[in-house]
Amino acid sequence: MRRKEVKRIRRTILFIISLLISTTIIFEIFDRLDKFNRNVYKKVEALTSNNKVNDEESIKNEYDNEVEENSSVLDNSGYIKLEDDINADDAAEILPKTMYEWNFYREDNRKIAYLTFDDGPSKHSTEKILDILKKNDIKATFFTLGSSIESNDRSSEILKRIAKEGHAIGSHGYSHNYSKLYPNRTVDVKAFVEDFQKNDVILKNILGKDFSTRLIRLPGGHSSWNGTEALDKVLYEKGIWQVDWNALNGDAEGRDFPKEALLDKLKETVGDKDIAIILMHDTDNKKGTVEYLQSAIDYLKAEGFEFRTLK
Repeated sequence: MRRKEVKRIRRTILFIISLLISTTIIFEIFDRLDKFNRNVYKKVEALTSNNKVNDEESIKNEYDNEVEENSSVLDNSGYIKLEDDINADDAAEILPKTMYEWNFYREDNRKIAYLTFDDGPSKHSTEKILDILKKNDIKATFFTLGSSIESNDRSSEILKRIAKEGHAIGSHGYSHNYSKLYPNRTVDVKAFVEDFQKNDVILKNILGKDFSTRLIRLPGGHSSWNGTEALDKVLYEKGIWQVDWNALNGDAEGRDFPKEALLDKLKETVGDKDIAIILMHDTDNKKGTVEYLQSAIDYLKAEGFEFRTLK
């Protein structure tokens, strides 16, 4: 009995040892499988994540390219910025030492003419003026009027042509309403700023949100009104430059003069100046300006003037 008992105990011990060994082996196998699965999962997740990132990056790049492409169409309109425009002078440099000091003489023997046109774009005259300027390879500065833009169903096309052909665009405000802008002949600064902001919105809607101009011309001129000191302070704070004139052809005087009379007025007001900022209008009721323009250009060339714009 004793020997049998010993054998039974040995078998039990061996069984337990075998069971422990088997269990250990099984757990080891499962542990290794689990590690393998985790590694595989991590690799798959990494690959998936990379593909997702690549896909997102690809989509982003495609979107950015599309935005850039659309921006070049919608928000540029061909308008040349000052720093890229070989025909433009910086208004911030030119006006303070000439117009604002009423000093139009130079010491370098250069003579500069700035052709400027107010109140457009018109349905007929503006494009005829552009044709003459293009023929002579001359750039001008157009002070556009918001109400004229709105009343002309081709104004968008004309403004974009002005921009693409390298001319400068300034603002002449929206209404040209003296009683609103200058009650009792005194500048209403708030009304004036709102009037010009209204025209800015119109210009941006046509030429794109990136378009901006630093130039304004007061309807009736800066020197015609009282209280301009308060307005000048506001304009200075906004980085805006008002542009008056020191020469003209007389087309603002209520009727359409013949081209000979306009040329005589131009010669009289340019006089012996080295710098001529010339006031003209491109409205349809100023046909004489269209008819006289070539002779005006010929005269200024003969007097030694070169033609520039202000921006």
